Amino acid sequence: MTPNAIAAHFNSSRQAVSKHLQILTECQLVKQEQQGREVYYHLEASKMKEVDQWLEQFRSIWEGRFQELDNVLSTLKQNKR
Repeated sequence: MTPNAIAAHFNSSRQAVSKHLQILTECQLVKQEQQGREVYYHLEASKMKEVDQWLEQFRSIWEGRFQELDNVLSTLKQNKR
């Protein structure tokens, strides 16, 4: 997609989307392809898998903490009754 096409899906300016795309390109999460005057961006799915694998180590921590928060909120709710 072009930056304009991507920006159309968000409540952001084209300039803001372009800055995000620049960072994603530097991180190799998207790839630029020049076609005439237009620049098209493509998602690099294999890189997203790397990010997912890195985040996996934190998921169990987050899930545990969210479960603890649910327990505290449930206890507080029961005590208010």
